[in-house]
Amino acid sequence: MTGQGTDIVVVRVLGVAVAVPARDAQTASRLRHQWSRALTTDPAEVSADTGGLSALEADQHDYAMTSRVTLRALEATAGTRLNMHAGAVADQEGRALAVVGESGMGKTTAIRALASRLGYLSDETVSVSSDMTVHAHAKPLSVITDPTRPQRKASVSPDDAGLLTPPDQATLRRIVLLRRGQGTEGLVPVTTPEAIVEIVPQTSSLVLLPDPLLTLGETIEQCGGAFALHYKEIGDHLDELVSFLSEPQREQRPPLHHPLVDLPPPQPGQWSRSPWLDAVEYDDELVVMIGDTAHLLAGLGSTIWRALAVPVTVPDLVTAAEVEHGAHPDAGALIEVALNDLVGHGLVTPPG
Repeated sequence: MTGQGTDIVVVRVLGVAVAVPARDAQTASRLRHQWSRALTTDPAEVSADTGGLSALEADQHDYAMTSRVTLRALEATAGTRLNMHAGAVADQEGRALAVVGESGMGKTTAIRALASRLGYLSDETVSVSSDMTVHAHAKPLSVITDPTRPQRKASVSPDDAGLLTPPDQATLRRIVLLRRGQGTEGLVPVTTPEAIVEIVPQTSSLVLLPDPLLTLGETIEQCGGAFALHYKEIGDHLDELVSFLSEPQREQRPPLHHPLVDLPPPQPGQWSRSPWLDAVEYDDELVVMIGDTAHLLAGLGSTIWRALAVPVTVPDLVTAAEVEHGAHPDAGALIEVALNDLVGHGLVTPPG
């Protein structure tokens, strides 16, 4: 497509057809090469912003454009999909493995290594529908080519990087949390509440989903629970990760859901819950979302929050704690300490 001297490249990103205006024919040719696996002839649904890119050198322009294309697709799917800052690969049966980790945990390196054995879906963003479909994001890989200038990254097409092609359809089957430098024992099971708290900061627009914690928790459970990979070199664990896709999954565990409800106003002397977005309970662990932050509660913290299903006084909370944990000579003091901690995290509101 061409308009007013500007070439338009259209790519399918996270299931969304995004128009990428190029500043000249040379740039368009370069982008088409980098995005070779995502090119589409479908009409564009949205367009990437190109403001401020015209004066940048080619590598800077292309790296920035990749970010803007991704952002535009994330905006288009916000509130309809679970979008995680993660990489993903899939075997030929369409079973997808997502690797989640904060910046510096080695997502791109892990995906490049895994994509020598499994099909490349994304090294940056995993977008999952309610039916567990993973929408490919076959973006160029951002690669540091000069160690003395790590801020300058080249955009390398998946074809030039030699990454395998995935099947047309992929379904999320496993979630692995990357924990590089935290041991070398390989895959270790992680409780769903712990995984939720670790994954929430690595999501985009999670708060726009109905029941965000329940959605994330159910996704993790449909993958047979989450696992953490404790590793130093990803190459030492490729066999383990590839075979992990075909291993049987454990049975799902539905949580006890605590959606936001209207509570009666507190009376003098009563404590109450602060407004929360969503909460899920697994056995003795509870995850509560305040704003865009997920808090993991156990022990007294969990007991207190659940006891505040209606506003109550400290003596009421002591009684609830003793029913659940047994009598304790310092129960009142322990409750006060726990309440102060919950207040500090914005989870409960004191009287008055």
